[in-house]
Amino acid sequence: MLKSYRIVFIKPNHGGGGAGIIRVKRKQGRYVVRYGSLRRVVSSVALYNTVRSFRNRADRYLIQRGVRLARYQGRIFDVRVYLQKPHAEWSISGMTARVAAPRLYVTNYQKGGHARPLGKVLKHLYRNKRKAMERIHQISALSLLIAETVQKRRPTRETGVDLGIDRSGRIWIIEANSKPGHMLFTQLPDKTMLRTIMRNKHLIRKLNP
Repeated sequence: MLKSYRIVFIKPNHGGGGAGIIRVKRKQGRYVVRYGSLRRVVSSVALYNTVRSFRNRADRYLIQRGVRLARYQGRIFDVRVYLQKPHAEWSISGMTARVAAPRLYVTNYQKGGHARPLGKVLKHLYRNKRKAMERIHQISALSLLIAETVQKRRPTRETGVDLGIDRSGRIWIIEANSKPGHMLFTQLPDKTMLRTIMRNKHLIRKLNP
C-alpha cells in the first residue's frame, strides 16, 4: 500500500471512536508513524516492527488509503450522515461536518471532533452555495445506497456513514457503522436533527422491543 500511496491508515476491523488507528506517512525515504499522540520517524527496515508495537494483537486490521482531506478553519473535516429506518425505507435523520481537534488526524467525537453545520462548512470550502448544495445531494444519495448495502450483510435499522471530501472536492467513503453514536449532534446549535434521531430511535425500539 505504501508503494502506491503516500499515506495509509491501519484500522481495527471492529471498534469505533477512532480508537486504535495507526497512520503511516511516507516522507523523503522514511516513514512517520502516528498512534494517538505518539509519533515515530523510522526507516523502512524498522517500519513493520514499529507498527506491530502499536497494534493490538487480538484485533484484525484493515489498511486504507489515506486521503488529503479538505480543511475548515485550518483543521481537517469529514462528514457524518446518520441514517435510520423506523419505517419501510431508509431516511437521513442527521448530517453534519466533523471538524478535528487541532493537530489530530481523526475527527471522531471521542477524540475531540466537533460538529459544525454541513452547509456552512461546504459553502466555505467551495465558495459557492449552489456547488455546496450539489455536494449535499450527492452525499445524501450515496449514503442511502450505502445504508441499503450494509443492511444486506448486517440487519440493522441505524447506520452511520462517514465520508471524506478531499482538497479537490471529491467525495470518498471512509466507513459505515451499524451502531452509530448520536452525541455529535448535541453540539449543533439547531437541535432539529437530534430530535429527529431520538424520535426515530423510539420508533425503532417499538419495532424491536
